[in-house]
Amino acid sequence: MQTLEISSERRARLLANNLLAINSRNQEVLHGLSHEESQFLIDFDDNTPHHATTLTRRCELALRHEQARLKIAVADDEGSADEEHRLRVETRF
Repeated sequence: MQTLEISSERRARLLANNLLAINSRNQEVLHGLSHEESQFLIDFDDNTPHHATTLTRRCELALRHEQARLKIAVADDEGSADEEHRLRVETRF
């Protein structure tokens, strides 16, 4: 497996917040991003001055990651609601 180059502490925080995934190429990624994009976003340092195109790319990747995360959260919520409904229906009979 190709992992992202991050500290074990940061990896633990990302895992605890369910922000990491393994893609079909067996690469560790941030949800919604490729391995290279994930590494770029992780390496990005807000305290370092950057060119406008670099800042734009960072914002675009962060947005794609958040959108993917929200899709997962919505799917989890919908799945939980469906499961709760199914359990209520089953217990009535």
